[in-house]
Amino acid sequence: MRDWTYSGVLRYQSGNLIQTPPSANNLLQNLDRGPDNNPAVWGGGTTFLNRVPGQPLFVSGVDPNCHCFDPTKQLVLNPNAWVGPPFGTFGASAPYYNNYRWQRQPMESMGFGRIFQIKEGVRLQLRAEFQNFFNRVLYNAPSVGCGAFSGCVTTSTPTAFMNNFANGQSGALSGGYGFVNTNNGALAVPPRSGQIIARFTF
Repeated sequence: MRDWTYSGVLRYQSGNLIQTPPSANNLLQNLDRGPDNNPAVWGGGTTFLNRVPGQPLFVSGVDPNCHCFDPTKQLVLNPNAWVGPPFGTFGASAPYYNNYRWQRQPMESMGFGRIFQIKEGVRLQLRAEFQNFFNRVLYNAPSVGCGAFSGCVTTSTPTAFMNNFANGQSGALSGGYGFVNTNNGALAVPPRSGQIIARFTF
């Protein structure tokens, strides 16, 4: 082990907060502040759904950190945990809750190397560098629906369209409240990758 050098950049943190799902009660239109008389270019806004006491935020058997669910066949968020506010009223929920988080996503990049002194003026440097060193499977955050600034097209909230139609070829989910996108290998972090460098100096 003599003369080898080691390096690492390691990040460990709590899971990212999941946003409270938006309501589909057409708040601005019901308040007569819809796109027709609203100068805002984003075309309308939403309020948040109300939390249902006693209901778990994730569906039964799903723990974001246990890797014990199949995201291609299971929606992970519990739609019964939320209820829509009455038409024309604002929701009473906060945009985020501290106990409503997605999986922890540690990041580990590591490397090692050594310079071999062959003789005076001649040396060989070997170096290997790896990203996602332990090859962790880290999923994208689940879909919570569409709001004014969410940038999605299909409404997908617990009180609106679920949109969890199966793909005709693979039988995998294609959307819905709590949908985790893994289509074409889409992950929050790519699989382990690395490079090995050899440098000969003389």
